[in-house]
Amino acid sequence: MTLQDAKAMDTTGRLVADAAPKIRRQINETVYQSLKQMIQTNQLRPGNRLPHEELAKKLGVSRTPIREALERLFQEGYVTRIPRRGFFVAEINSEEVEELYQLREALETYALRKTIQKGIPSEGLARLEELCHHYEELADRNLTMERVLLDREFHLALAALAGNSQIVNSISAVFDRIIQKRRVEGYAGSDGTNPYHEHVHLLEALQANDAKRAEELLAEHLHQGWARFLNHLKAFA
Repeated sequence: MTLQDAKAMDTTGRLVADAAPKIRRQINETVYQSLKQMIQTNQLRPGNRLPHEELAKKLGVSRTPIREALERLFQEGYVTRIPRRGFFVAEINSEEVEELYQLREALETYALRKTIQKGIPSEGLARLEELCHHYEELADRNLTMERVLLDREFHLALAALAGNSQIVNSISAVFDRIIQKRRVEGYAGSDGTNPYHEHVHLLEALQANDAKRAEELLAEHLHQGWARFLNHLKAFA
């Protein structure tokens, strides 16, 4: 269901209460996804207050699905709740982001080991090369959401080669949290490192079927990513 569909079914608020459970769930999911995307794309920035009435008016729905979406986002760590003040977009916390990168390393290196044990199909390598080439076109520019999402796609495509959808889903969820913590505008790594070259070296190790080297390069790539992110956070402090 699209947001436009939800608006059509929720113009008075009473329609939500009277609608069938399936329709209510669809509306709630649509509102949740809309708010989550607004947070991830910095339309709702860290520290911003999230008033129910204003958001309901913006999305063209009643306050009920807004309240339920905010509760869900609170449970997932995207927003905070302050008694008698309401909900706010979660602030950036460097310790939490470091933990997220550590979780990425644990999941991604495990998936990589499984992939190499199975053997990497040629079409899988071709897909990674295609994504890497596209990333090269963006790597020298300041960070944009397009570049962040393309990096996410590369790492998810690599993890997917292990054949474990639960690992891919977990990595995807971690990426969502990291993206929510990142303010993309004006960020260009100034430490001399280039994530594109790190992707290339990782691909070379995979093509050579060098498991040890590939795992080392992936771990180092994630360490460098955290270091770049830390510098980025300091710039906005």
